Amino acid sequence: MQTIEIRNIGPLRETGIVPVSQVMLLIGEQSTGKSTFMKILCFCCWLEKQVMIGGDSIVSKYTHYYRFWNELKKFHHFNDDFLSDSSCIKYDGYAIQIEMRGKKSNAKIVRKPKFAEIKHNLKISFLPSERNLLSSIQNIENLYRSKDVDMLFNYILEWGEARSQFNVAHPLDLVFVEKMKYHYDEKYGDVLTLADGHSKIRPYYASSGVQSALPIQVLATYLAGEVGTSAKISPVEYLKQLNLLTDSKIDVKVLSAVLSEMLRSEDTSKPIKINEIPASVENVLNSILNRSSYRSFHMFIEELEQNLFPKAQFELVKMLVGLLKKMEQKSTGYTSTVFLTTHSPYVLTALNVMMLASIAYEKSPDKVRDIGLEDYVLPKEAYSAYCIKNGRFENIIDEEYGFIKGDFLDSVSELVDNYTFELNSLIYGNAEG
Repeated sequence: MQTIEIRNIGPLRETGIVPVSQVMLLIGEQSTGKSTFMKILCFCCWLEKQVMIGGDSIVSKYTHYYRFWNELKKFHHFNDDFLSDSSCIKYDGYAIQIEMRGKKSNAKIVRKPKFAEIKHNLKISFLPSERNLLSSIQNIENLYRSKDVDMLFNYILEWGEARSQFNVAHPLDLVFVEKMKYHYDEKYGDVLTLADGHSKIRPYYASSGVQSALPIQVLATYLAGEVGTSAKISPVEYLKQLNLLTDSKIDVKVLSAVLSEMLRSEDTSKPIKINEIPASVENVLNSILNRSSYRSFHMFIEELEQNLFPKAQFELVKMLVGLLKKMEQKSTGYTSTVFLTTHSPYVLTALNVMMLASIAYEKSPDKVRDIGLEDYVLPKEAYSAYCIKNGRFENIIDEEYGFIKGDFLDSVSELVDNYTFELNSLIYGNAEG
């Protein structure tokens, strides 16, 4: 299990040790640290991935010259004022531990004892609140310029990779609007097919809700589809990895045969079988393939509810949970995760429905199946939810009943009810004076 603890960074004062769950929700008022927390966690997950697939050079790179903080700051648009002498990040991941203390200190990165067995590849995606820029600004992928590679630049690159998976022959049925489909056309770009099955528009002309939700479903579906597949590795990259994994000299003729076979094969994810390859070399090659295989995905989504009707919010949450359920069925040995920040009570309610489905499934799986929620049942412990108040984390899952506490769902309603009561009293003459 991954955990993270953050102290005195930006608006965050003390998070405590926060376990990472399959579905993790953060709520809180504006500027309380929701995005700060999620960005730090995302960066730590990304760095762990780099260490797992990149070797000693990555550890050395991010433990010198204050590179850990400098890269985090540049990528996620932090400022040096976020740090103080009492700042602290402690990340305990699958395969490594990261610790950074103080304003002027380098991070420490320690591999766990079974690092060689645990290390794996995974997909990570951060969807910023500015995600609808892809639709609202035409050709932003050609227009956006950044001094450094930042989260928006990276998001644009990820979008280009993800959308290419959906073409006119294999469109994506959108869950947040009825009978609308999405596909990508190399000539025309992004295309939405409307409910009549004939009318087509670009997302630029769609509603703000569609512009905001489209990247969530496209990227989530793409990431889930990548789990269990292997990253494309060039012969040159194989050579680099071979140098990392073995000190033994490989016969030039053998190596030439291997590379020739790779270049002829369209599927580099399959184990290489050539009679002339010694068993030791074959094991190394297949070890490289295993390392390149995506075992899970981490998806970070800011403000899922942007510009969306409550029903659409529910369908998006349901879709994300359904994808996580499918990841369990792939049995890769690693857990995929979705992290959400929200201001919406409807997102909380949607998660409560999913959590209640988990509890109900334990008692009556047939009944849950009958109402159509069996494909969305995760273990009860898959969910976590926190409210950030005054820079501190508060667990808002009811330990007895296993879902989000009602007072957090009702707090806004109570405020509205109080105003309604007072105003009705004035209107109908029940108020004194």
